Amino acid sequence: MSKLYPLSDQQHPAVDPGEVVWLSASAGTGKTQVLSARVLRLLLQPDVRPEQILCLTFTKAGATEMASRINEVLARWVRADAVALAGDLKAIGADYGPESQARARRLFAEVLDCPGGGLRIDTIHAFSQWLLSAFPAEAGLLPGVKAMEDRERDDLAREVLSELLLEADRSNDVSTLRALELLSVRMGPQAVPGWLLRCAKAREAWEGPAGWQPPMRPGVLRLLGLPSDASHDDLLDLCSDGVFDTDALECCLSAYRAWNTASGAKISGPIAAWLEESPEGRLAGIDGLYDALFNKDEVPKYLKNVLKFEESLSEAADAVLACCKAVRERRAMLELADFLAPALEVGRKFSLAWDDAKARAGFIDFDDQIRQAAALLGRSELADWIRYKLDRRFDHILVDEAQDTNEAQWDIFFALIDDFFSGEGAHGDKLRTAFVVGDYKQAIFRFQGTSPENFAKAKERVRRQMLAVAENALALRDNRPARQLQDLDLGKSYRTAHEILAFVDRAIGEIGQDGLGLDKPAEPHVGQERPGRVVFWRVLGGASDEDGEPGETADEGEEGWLSRSDRKLADTIARQVRDWMDHGFPLVKEKNGQTLRRATPGDVMVLVRKRKELAGLIVARLYARGVPVAGVDRLRLGAPLAVRDLMAALRFAAQPYDDLNLACLLVSPLIGWSQEDLLRFGWRPDGVALFDHLRNSRGEAEVDRVWAQLGELLRIADYDPPQALLHWILTGPWLGRRKLVARLGAEANDPIDELLNAANTFSVNEVPSLNTFIHWFDAGDGELKREAGKARDEVRVMTVHGSKGLQAPIVILADAADDPRASRGSALELKDELSGKAIPLPSLRKDEQGGPILPAKEAAEMAEMQEHWRLLYVAMTRAEEALFIGGALSGKAKEPKPDSWYARLEPLFDGDWQEDPIWGAVKVHGTVTGDTAPPKQADGGHLPLSPPWLDRPVAAEPRPPRPLAPSSLGEELASDPPYPPGSGSVAARRGVLLHRLLERLPEVEPSTRKIAAQTWLAKSAAELDAPAREELAAAAIRVLEHKGWAELFAPGALAEVPIAATVGGQVIAGTIDRLLIEGNRIRLVDFKTARRPPATLDDVPVAILRQMAAYAAALEATYPGRRVEAALLYTQVPMLLEIPAALLALHKQELPTT
Repeated sequence: MSKLYPLSDQQHPAVDPGEVVWLSASAGTGKTQVLSARVLRLLLQPDVRPEQILCLTFTKAGATEMASRINEVLARWVRADAVALAGDLKAIGADYGPESQARARRLFAEVLDCPGGGLRIDTIHAFSQWLLSAFPAEAGLLPGVKAMEDRERDDLAREVLSELLLEADRSNDVSTLRALELLSVRMGPQAVPGWLLRCAKAREAWEGPAGWQPPMRPGVLRLLGLPSDASHDDLLDLCSDGVFDTDALECCLSAYRAWNTASGAKISGPIAAWLEESPEGRLAGIDGLYDALFNKDEVPKYLKNVLKFEESLSEAADAVLACCKAVRERRAMLELADFLAPALEVGRKFSLAWDDAKARAGFIDFDDQIRQAAALLGRSELADWIRYKLDRRFDHILVDEAQDTNEAQWDIFFALIDDFFSGEGAHGDKLRTAFVVGDYKQAIFRFQGTSPENFAKAKERVRRQMLAVAENALALRDNRPARQLQDLDLGKSYRTAHEILAFVDRAIGEIGQDGLGLDKPAEPHVGQERPGRVVFWRVLGGASDEDGEPGETADEGEEGWLSRSDRKLADTIARQVRDWMDHGFPLVKEKNGQTLRRATPGDVMVLVRKRKELAGLIVARLYARGVPVAGVDRLRLGAPLAVRDLMAALRFAAQPYDDLNLACLLVSPLIGWSQEDLLRFGWRPDGVALFDHLRNSRGEAEVDRVWAQLGELLRIADYDPPQALLHWILTGPWLGRRKLVARLGAEANDPIDELLNAANTFSVNEVPSLNTFIHWFDAGDGELKREAGKARDEVRVMTVHGSKGLQAPIVILADAADDPRASRGSALELKDELSGKAIPLPSLRKDEQGGPILPAKEAAEMAEMQEHWRLLYVAMTRAEEALFIGGALSGKAKEPKPDSWYARLEPLFDGDWQEDPIWGAVKVHGTVTGDTAPPKQADGGHLPLSPPWLDRPVAAEPRPPRPLAPSSLGEELASDPPYPPGSGSVAARRGVLLHRLLERLPEVEPSTRKIAAQTWLAKSAAELDAPAREELAAAAIRVLEHKGWAELFAPGALAEVPIAATVGGQVIAGTIDRLLIEGNRIRLVDFKTARRPPATLDDVPVAILRQMAAYAAALEATYPGRRVEAALLYTQVPMLLEIPAALLALHKQELPTT
């Protein structure tokens, strides 16, 4: 149950329901508590109804947590006693008199009764989707549109690109085909859809009167800072005499000739040859001239040797260098223009086709939702209509995690609140407020357009609007008090130890205000007065480590592509966590009433900067050392081994003759073969399919087991859609989930569940056939996001982005030594000054980053570096009691890069290196509790005052074993090849009808059986034509009239007999088709409708014989002392096969036991 804590410091003015508040809340300062209290205070106001409140959050988890907190408090207030209720109201700064208490008790019912069934607490995207779904016509949407998921976006993008290519080919659109060819050659085919989707996202660049239209070369030249008439002739002019400083080049030539050495001749020769060329020749040889004269540092070669022959050589070389650079840069810009113009033209064409395709498919992406919701709210002529139709008016807007709100999302916020400060909204008696909370130091989603500048600009806009209202009221001599924006800061943390936050403040001071991209210095943090520490682990790896230590061999297997230092880092982290679990790590923050406790795996969080292989490797190393671990926070759906194994089963069901896939299935936990088993049973001559080889190898007990299992899968695949087939694999006779989790660990459950969700989603949107599902799965690149906040006692491994909003007593920064510049390089765009449009740019080579591109690139790099340091702030503030910083060097590096977290944090530690048995050496900041960790619960720690048996838990109640269904041991189709497509359901229906006839007709007079059978079939199998029904009736009567089987269908025989018995500790339960019980014997018969009955008993599949053995064993247990005889009745021929007692006894030995 959510508890309300007393507010403190600036939390009190922040929850005042009459003020407009802009709250900057550092990590752990009770932001969520303040936001919840603000909503409760608003609800307690007499003139505020629940439907007037709108709360916008950044994540679904945040919205759910907020709604849960508020609803739990309101529900508690309904039945709370007066003292407890007064205490809650006092804690949030509200009046706690009788009237306020009475209103508090009514709020839960009022919230439930308000339009929509509760408070509007949504993510910005969910709110936009809700708004657009209510007003599709007004927003220009077709009814029934739905949000487009990533997989649907990828599928649609491929479809649009394919149609674009086909249309260009049909219409002989050479320019489009040539543009796509250039894109493929330059970017690679895999990157082309990404570029086209960027162009589609930049749709505003192509819209409106100022939108870019073909031909785009003039605009591209303008964008790149080139003259409108720029052409190849400009390069010839730059190489000609009078423009190129040939006098300076002659000076260089003279100096190198005067040196009179072989090295000098290697330079003077190319210079002289270049000077003798025509402008065209000079342009072709400009790179040769540059390489001959300058080294990689752009310094003339052998400068010290030649300088004595020509004192002005340095100045002359600088002039030549400037001329060479001018030619090379202009050439690069012209070549870029030649590429960029068609790239943008085809991007615009794709953008228009993309919008049309989304409309046809009924999709709307997240950017569309934000843009169209803002446009809808911004139409003043619709404002009253929207409020009337929604039956609500939002007078109180609250925004959480505002630093993660981009400019487009701010447009929605201001569309909602702008009339708070103008017209009747500013001067009416209605109380209207806005509350915005965030932390500019935690703006780490730049790829979504967030930055501290957005947060600051939005605040200044609200401040200006409120100031204008105040000035207007003063001019009108309005006596009502004018409100001012309450700009508040929360700096006191309620979760993190003071020593850790003191270290965080030192890091902020070292990085600086500008380094973090802040508009003002950060407020100092105040932490909890309890022991806390920051530990700096010595960096691993480096130049010597790449070659390995003496006697060490390189790792083999699928981790071989990772650097040795990364592998060593993952293993050392796992060793460290294992050591904490074994020897104890004391924690002092109160939890569940304990003030001193022993750390468990759930107290540890491992953070990485980027989602890369290291995170998965850390998970694997922890799992190998027996540490419970939840797995990485995000991964591709097709990557986990559990998903690959399940998809291998589905692929086999669709195509049994795919040898490689079948081999993968056989060695998966689902079948359980080892590599040795595969070699033993799967080796075959060339040209023989593995499926056929297994069929021909039956007779080996292990092959028979696998063949029966595969036959079951093929049979089920004929009838069930993909989601049902997956469910059968996981929970049916295969026990797939149990086997996968046993092999891969509990973390396999999440991807398994996600695959089931994907199959269910597919079945809703598509025709659920097996082949189309496999194609759909392979076409997408779905991503699994784990709920990292689940309260499971497991180590959490995630990115810093994924840890936002979470915390842990122990936090490890695993890759602090990584080079931040190695993984950077965000997409660039340039603003066209004439049209005001932002134009996207593709990835550029270094020589193309000149002109106006260079300052744009430098600005982007600065913004990325600022976010790099804000990411460090977020990572460090996740720790409550202990922060550990480590890393590994890559390649031949000898020390971390200067801009790495590791390098910038190391000087902040005052002490010397201390020896450490795991890391070699560590540095420590802060204090360590003097208490030792309590012993493990399993270790006891109690005095032996009672006998050991008294402390042992009582054994669990015995649970009956899971029943074994004999039919699960084998199916009648085990000897049959797969059905032709579409025929499986017909055969299954025929078998069911024949069973029913054999059950009913024995009670009918023989003379009327034919008429009775046809009458029953006409009612129960109307979908079959008359000849088919006659054939079924004749087949059933042939069986009944066989003289040798008369006793089976006599009045004393039983049909469809359910049976259950315990044999060898295993419960056997099933249904026997026909049973004859006599004084000294029991005869059981199982009907089989196989299309190809076996010719002899030797041809009966082993699985079916085991099925009959199970029935016989159950009957022997039920009727001890009687002889049990078993037979198979094949109705297709018909034919009865008696199973000898010796053969039944042999197969009884193979039955499972507990």
